[in-house]
Amino acid sequence: AFTGLSLLFAIFTFMAATPNTTATLRCVPLTQRSFALGVQWVFIRLLGTIPGPMILGAAIDHTCILWNINSCGDKGACWSYNNTRMAYSLAIMCAVCKFLSTVFHFVASLIYNPPAETVSFKEIKE
Repeated sequence: AFTGLSLLFAIFTFMAATPNTTATLRCVPLTQRSFALGVQWVFIRLLGTIPGPMILGAAIDHTCILWNINSCGDKGACWSYNNTRMAYSLAIMCAVCKFLSTVFHFVASLIYNPPAETVSFKEIKE
C-alpha cells in the first residue's frame, strides 16, 4: 500500500510540472517570461530543496526505536526504526504538501485576472 501511494504521489507531482510552467508563462508579460521562470525556480529551490531534507530527516528520526548512545550519553545513529510509523509519517507529509499545493493553485486560479491586451512576438520585433 505504501509503495502504491508513493507512486501516486510521484505521478501527480510530475504531472503538475508542465501545467505549472504553462500557467507561469501565460500570467506574465511576454518580455518578462524568462525572468518569471527564473524567479519561480528560485522559490522552488528555497522552499523545497533547502528545508526538504531537514524536514524529511526529522520525520525519519521521529520514527527511531533504538538509538546508539555513546559513553558520554550523546545520541548517535539510529539502529532500528518503526517501519509502520515511518510509512504513515512520510505518507502524511506527502499528503499535506499535495493538499497545500492544491489549495494554492485553486486560490491562484480564483484571483488571476487575465491581461486585457496581448502582445505578439511580431509586435515586439517591430
